[in-house]
Amino acid sequence: MQAAGERDPRERFRAAYIAALRGAGAVIALTGADAAPRARSRNAWVLLQSAAPEFVMWSDYFSARSETRAALEAGLDRDIDDDEADEFYSRVGAFLHDVEDLLSASARLRPAPGWTNGMTG
Repeated sequence: MQAAGERDPRERFRAAYIAALRGAGAVIALTGADAAPRARSRNAWVLLQSAAPEFVMWSDYFSARSETRAALEAGLDRDIDDDEADEFYSRVGAFLHDVEDLLSASARLRPAPGWTNGMTG
């Protein structure tokens, strides 16, 4: 995660948030929730809730920090200390681990390309 090398806690927070968004995007893409007719929202955390209900806690956690991320992106000053940035970074790491577990489980459930169950055509 790019956030690991950031010395400024605000930048560490921002970079970790972007990594979390990418993880959410991977889950959303896996499930196709963004292509569903009811997918009116473009908010990654709202889409994540419908894509993978088991990620609702994560969705709520990151959604609660969206305003801070938006303020940082807009160049507004937000007071984020090293401890807060480090804890957030750690939580993002745990979230990405859960995302990786979901993606790995999904890959194991899909048959390999060209697999025909021993049948010939």
